[in-house]
Order: sequence, then C-alpha cells, then structure tokens
Amino acid sequence: MKLKHLLMAGLMVFTFTACEDDPSPIMEVRQLATLNELPTSDIAITRENISEDFPAISWSPADYGVSAVIHYDVTLTNTTNGASKQVAHTDKNTTSLQMTNSEMLSHLADLGAKPGVTNKFEVSLKSSVYESAADNATNTVSFNASIYDANIGQYTQPTLYVAAGYPDWDFRKAYLLGDMASNGSYEGYAYFEQGGSFALLKSSDLSPLAEGQNVPDKGFYKIAISADGHVTVSGNLVWGLIGDATSGAWDKSTDMEYDPETRLWSVITSLKQGEFKFRANNGWDFNYGAEKGQNEVGGETVTGKLKHAGENFKLKETSPYIMTLNLTAAGDYSFSMEKTDIVQSSAFLTMPGSYQDWNPKAENCFKVTSPARDFKFAGTHQLPANTEFKFCDEEVMYGCIGGINWNETKTSGSFKIGEGENIRLEDAGYYRFFVDQTAMTATVDKTGWEIIGDATPGGWDKGQLMTHNPADNSWSIVVEMKEGSFKFRWDAAWAVNLGGDLGALTQDGDNIPISAGKYKIVLYPDESRATTSAE
Repeated sequence: MKLKHLLMAGLMVFTFTACEDDPSPIMEVRQLATLNELPTSDIAITRENISEDFPAISWSPADYGVSAVIHYDVTLTNTTNGASKQVAHTDKNTTSLQMTNSEMLSHLADLGAKPGVTNKFEVSLKSSVYESAADNATNTVSFNASIYDANIGQYTQPTLYVAAGYPDWDFRKAYLLGDMASNGSYEGYAYFEQGGSFALLKSSDLSPLAEGQNVPDKGFYKIAISADGHVTVSGNLVWGLIGDATSGAWDKSTDMEYDPETRLWSVITSLKQGEFKFRANNGWDFNYGAEKGQNEVGGETVTGKLKHAGENFKLKETSPYIMTLNLTAAGDYSFSMEKTDIVQSSAFLTMPGSYQDWNPKAENCFKVTSPARDFKFAGTHQLPANTEFKFCDEEVMYGCIGGINWNETKTSGSFKIGEGENIRLEDAGYYRFFVDQTAMTATVDKTGWEIIGDATPGGWDKGQLMTHNPADNSWSIVVEMKEGSFKFRWDAAWAVNLGGDLGALTQDGDNIPISAGKYKIVLYPDESRATTSAE
C-alpha cells in the first residue's frame, strides 16, 4: 500500500508540473468582447477643441476561461475609401482607449481624411491571448468626422492647396498659394520630393481650380494661377545672397540650403557693411529686396517683409549672420537675419578614391556631410574590397596617419587624419564614416541592416549585423535565437526599421515573433519582405 500511495503521489506531482509548464492551456471563448457605442456619432475636430480628449473607445472584456493577459487591437477604417489602420495594441488587460483630438486627427488624416469634408469611420476590435486564439469583437461602431488644417487658419487671404500626386495627396504636406491682391489670382512656392503631377485646390472646399499640372523633377518651384485659370510654373529654383556685402560681391551668389522640414532657405555666412539682395539661380528673374524705406538692417536680430525686385538691403554692421528666407507662407514672403559667432565649416568633404579614379569633383564621388556646418561630418556608403581613398576639403586632402586602429572583429576602427597615407579598407561592405575636422580624427564602422530584439543574442541593446549580397541586394545572418521577438533596423538606429508580417514588412511595424532555435534569416529590403529557415 505504501508503494502504491507513493506512485500515485508522484503521478499527481508530474501531472501538476506538466500543466504549470504548458504555455498554451486549453481555452474556449466564453464571451467575446463587445464595443460600446460612442456618445455621439457626429464629431468635428476644430481649432478650439484640438487639445481636448476624443470620446473614449471602450468595450466589455473577452473571456477565454483562463487567467491570462488579453491583448486588444483597435483598428480604424475609413469606409469612404476602405483605408484601415491599427491605432492601438494594448499590452495589459484594459477595456478602453483614450486619445486626444490631436492624436485622432493624425490617425484620420493617415486614412485619407481632408479638411472641409466629412468621412465615415468604423472602429473594430480584436482580442487575443497567448498565440493560439484571436477573435473579433461581436460588433463594430461607426462615427462621422470632420477635421481642420491648422496651417490654413493663420492666413486672412484666400489660399489654394498645391496637391502633389492628386487625387492621392496629404493635406498635411501640401504647400499653399495665396491671393495677396484679393483679385482671384494666386501665387506661391512649393517644394516637390519628386517630379510628377499636381492640382490646385481651394482650401475652403477642396474644389479644383486646375488639375493635371506637372513639374519635371525634384525641386523648389514658383507656381501662379491667374484669375482666368492660366497656370505658370517656374523652373527649379536655388536661392542665394548677392551683393557687395557678400563674399561673391555682385558677381556670384552665396547659395542657401533648403530644409523641407522647416520649409526655410538658410545659410550661415560672413557679411560686411554694404548692400545685398536675395535671388535665385544666379539671375535676376527671381529676386527679392526691401520694401521702400525699410532697407537698413543690422544689429542682433532683424526680421522683415520682402518685395519682388525691391530695394537693396543696406547692412550696417560687419559680422557672421544666420540668414533665413521664408518663401512658403502662401505669398507672404519674409526674411530674418541673426548675428552669430559661429565659424562655419564646409557643408561636406568629398571622398575621392580608387573606386572612382580619384576625382573629387566627379558626380560619383562619395561625400560625408555636415548639416550643422560644425566641422563634424558623417555619411554611409558601400565600398568594394581593397578600396583606397582620402577625405578632401576643397583642395586639401586628408589621409590616414599611423594606420587604422581596428577592434578584434574589424568592424569598427579609428584613426588620425592629416598629411598621411591613403585610407584602405580591405573588406567590401557598407561603412559609416565620422570625421571631426577640429580634432583631426575619424572613425569607420561596418554598418547596414541588422536584427535586434529580445530573441537575438544582443537583446534590444545591441543589433546583430547582417551580411550584404550585392547580387540581389539581400541581407542575411545565421544566428541562434531565443523565444521572443525581433525587428530589422538600418545603421544601428531607429529612423529606418522594419517589422510586422515577414511577407509585407512595414516601417515601424510590430515586433516579429519567433521560436527558439538556429535560423538563417534573409531580408530583401527592396521588396519589403524577409524569410526565416531553420538551420
């Protein structure tokens, strides 16, 4: 009897342990989640309520008959155009989603909502537990929404949207033309990321004044439409400073740089007492000066309006200045200038070398750039095996002094620059370069696509670099993975990262789950897909 009792007790312990270790117990859906109706089905997001809360999206919980964390995915669908977007993935047992009107406006705009137009949207919900069960809620809820464009409200004059790629366009990225004379004619400037078609739409009701217009290439263009509907588009314009106050005097413009994020042209440059104007393409067809009687400038900070073919500005004080030109304010053009003690570096260093016949002025010569003009340069380039090169600033060449100090895996190195030997890289690959022209030092790191996540050997702290195959532009790695998840990211940073479904990867997509084991993982970034196979 004693032996029998011992055997039965052992069996009970074994059975209990097996149940505790089983990550996916048997489940059944006892109750599906149900969405609650919103307090109103007609919602207007306006300038006045933009900071207030959007009505809470809430639901009754699902019941799977086990004590486990239930995840809920909330999806919005624009039923007008069929576009869908997952707007929340909860990681705890929660039964509501709260966001501001500002956050909801962003989601609705992502789904194609436009100012002045009411669209119908549908909220759907999916619950999931472990990896074995996922179920839709018993219902969906709908609402009608209208939104506004904060950019329009700052103008008193009528405005037009420059809708690039119309009818598939995003009002948040659209530039504006203004009717400054209130006579039915509009003008303004717009920057295009690429050549193609655009339309001109009234901002009040999105009705088109002109469709099927085109620009040939990426660039900055002036656009005008007359009261009778005639559209004119300039060539690509590059703006600069000209005058005896500048280093190029009246012969050569000092080029400014355009920032699509701020929509401003700017340059840091030394100016001396004298006169100057703003002009495009080293010519006088497009030039701006001062309004009459407002041309004397100088001091710490100056702002002012611009007039086409206006008077020369007269600078009173010699100094380096931060010069800014605003030509994208719906026809209301302005400038600013601020004294600075910044001594600026070149905008870039070229990298002439054996890969392109040592020509620093050739179009195929790689560069490292310094957007802040602070003597610190960076860039990422693919180089063939046994490449030799130098850095070049104007006519000055910088080589390697004393050789490259590599780490044990030859993936990261540092060296001094100056009148030295050619910089030589034995292995082909993508390399990230950093040059400190003040300290006269440089670093080089192998880079490219990597996998990162709690399933990888480095966790979320250190990515695992993949190997590039130039033949099909694929990236691969053979690696021992743990139970968990991972993502792909570029150049050890999160600015470019891919996740979600392996067959249709997306920027900022969800973490990719994977079981423990040794895998060969191959990424095809051009096709937004990846494969995993057991090794």
